[in-house]
Amino acid sequence: MVNKSGFALLKEKVPAFGSPWKAVMIFTGWFLLFLACLAFFWWFDGLVWYGALISQTIIALACSWLGYAHMRNAQRYRAKYGSLAYRRFFFHFIVPIFATWYACIFHPLLVGGTALLPLWLALVIAAALFSVRPLTAWHIHRAGFDEVGHGLGIYTVYPEEGTMVSSEIYSYIRHPIYTGGLFAALAFAFARNNPIALACALIFVIPILVEARLEDNEMTRRFGEEHREYMRSTGAILPRVRKTGKFLRFLLIRSRG
Repeated sequence: MVNKSGFALLKEKVPAFGSPWKAVMIFTGWFLLFLACLAFFWWFDGLVWYGALISQTIIALACSWLGYAHMRNAQRYRAKYGSLAYRRFFFHFIVPIFATWYACIFHPLLVGGTALLPLWLALVIAAALFSVRPLTAWHIHRAGFDEVGHGLGIYTVYPEEGTMVSSEIYSYIRHPIYTGGLFAALAFAFARNNPIALACALIFVIPILVEARLEDNEMTRRFGEEHREYMRSTGAILPRVRKTGKFLRFLLIRSRG
């Protein structure tokens, strides 16, 4: 039996993705939910000067709760729905998690305010920060990490189908997908160049840390001491201080290979 990964695995678990029209409908549903979050930001942010901080916190907490609920209910769904477990799990948890997650990332782009830095400097910093996103994505792919299986929670429902990845970029940080998301949010905040936008990007740390902790707990249950030892030698989102220089060289130089 050949182990499936990527989109082939997703089509197996959610057969609707086998139809182009149904796949478009799924994406459209996700996008409408994402737009609803942005509309909420637009409305709430205009109520008071600190409205963006409150609205970002609300959506960040909603995203965190969804992350907690999806981990807590994974095996209950499997026991209740059997082979249909993940397709239900996907629509009930994964779609809203990704909608709120990306809304938090893009929210800083909607936030106006008093300039924090000279525009040229803010844009240079924004470009440098945003470059981390494609660099981490490239290294994630290079490490052989199944972004669909792991990133979309398939192995949360079917843990026996997943493996532990600890090489390449994962030898420095355990959750580089979240690293890329955080740096994208920070980049958007510097592109808008104001303190409130930057604070909104930092609030996004809440669901990042919640998700990282939940995933580490899940991996510890699955792999025991092996994962505990791995946690002791790596950072969750950023590398250990003593490895920062080596990590930056890895991120930049290895990307040329």
